[in-house]
Amino acid sequence: MNFQQELIQIVNKSGAHPAWGVKHCFRVYHLAKELSCHLTLDDEVLYTAAMLHDTGKYPIYALKNIDHTLRSKGVTANLLQQMMFSPIKLPIVLDAVENHMYYSEPGRSDEAVYIRESDILDNFGNIGLMRLFSIVGQDELIQTPENAIDRARLFADALPNKVSTRAGKRLAIKRREETLRFLAGLKRQTSEYAWL
Repeated sequence: MNFQQELIQIVNKSGAHPAWGVKHCFRVYHLAKELSCHLTLDDEVLYTAAMLHDTGKYPIYALKNIDHTLRSKGVTANLLQQMMFSPIKLPIVLDAVENHMYYSEPGRSDEAVYIRESDILDNFGNIGLMRLFSIVGQDELIQTPENAIDRARLFADALPNKVSTRAGKRLAIKRREETLRFLAGLKRQTSEYAWL
């Protein structure tokens, strides 16, 4: 089994909800590559950070009352050291993992910047909506469809401002429009959300 397959297996065995599982990680990785196509990034760093950035949220690794970014950083450090990952690349991966959330400042490397941008962009637009509604009743903040709608509105308003690269900003505008179109249609079709 090669290194990439080992990382996939780690995520698959972690008990991750599909909203944060392997397919989310793949989307983050591929979107980071797409947004950064004008640069030469370290693909191993990018892939590794994308695959492990949410490990601290997964049931097998999560700790109550610990921010998942800090937990993810610790889990990632332990896993990669056991896998004999490059000690030169490890700090770059850890920086990307720790700073991937919209409420964090971007990390120091280009890889960290693009992992963060991609993770933010995966939280709104059509894919973000699908993810939000898939966790209704399974996340303490999203217990009802109304909670998901409120979060979708919040993300559509706030997340585009968290994106900093030119390519990311262009995509953020499109994904915001997708979210707003969906919410407007849902509002019309449910008597202003009364029939959800």
